[in-house]
Amino acid sequence: MMTDTHMAIGDRLISPMLTDREIHCLTLVAEGKKPDEAGNGLALSRADIDVALTSARIKLNASNLMHAVSIAMLIGAIDHSDKSHSE
Repeated sequence: MMTDTHMAIGDRLISPMLTDREIHCLTLVAEGKKPDEAGNGLALSRADIDVALTSARIKLNASNLMHAVSIAMLIGAIDHSDKSHSE
């Protein structure tokens, strides 16, 4: 299943409503964290992380987790700037 890029980044920003938990989980994955590490950072169980990431993937109509992270970045749901190099 392909995501319609125009829906994600076209003239009208059409973004599914992601929860704060889904955004936090996607952000940690975007930063290179594994789901277990994300769970530790958010004080959530692995099952809670898996539910949040699966829900976000479905809402974003993504084919896999990395696709979901990419879409979330494109639509501005998660920040993709590298904070480790900011001064």
